[in-house]
Amino acid sequence: MRQRLSPRHPTAAHPLTPPSASARRWLLVLVVGLPLVISALSVGLAPLSHDAQPLVGGSAASTAAVTLASVAALTLLLWAALGFCLRRQSLQIDAQGLRVQSTFFSTQVAIAQLQLDQARVVDLEEHTELRPFLKTRGYGLPGFRSGWYRLRNKRKAFVATADSRFVLWLPSTAGHGLLLDVRDPNGLLRQLRELAAHTRPR
Repeated sequence: MRQRLSPRHPTAAHPLTPPSASARRWLLVLVVGLPLVISALSVGLAPLSHDAQPLVGGSAASTAAVTLASVAALTLLLWAALGFCLRRQSLQIDAQGLRVQSTFFSTQVAIAQLQLDQARVVDLEEHTELRPFLKTRGYGLPGFRSGWYRLRNKRKAFVATADSRFVLWLPSTAGHGLLLDVRDPNGLLRQLRELAAHTRPR
């Protein structure tokens, strides 16, 4: 006899795949490296301008040092904040539904709204129609997607993917699907189907 699941107690966790080291490096390059390069070019080209530029202490070298130090300080703070948000990845399941938190974004879908007969683990190299295409309200880096997207098939989806090739596609009647990168997508799908069978009205 199967044990009924309490709606107040979550089932076993299925962690989302964390952002890769490559995504974290891209974050550093885009948030810190690129602004520093642009600032350095701007400071270096400033003497070529015909307009008089105010100098710190009357020195071009001091001006460059202060400018680049200020940019570095600000961008490093921003990088630290965004890097912290990269670690905000969670997935919880109970009889009430599926709740997903990824960086700044979250969604909750009731078990009854999940179309589990159509759900499947997909290879995004093969099923390119399910790849995120247009970011509507999300956070994206090379190899990492978080938040709300339009897929290539134009469907709205909540996306939480790292750089895994195989992800879980969960269509629903909630107005959007879910594209989730978890360490055991087959196990998660099996658990959702078992939970739906337990909670189905008799």
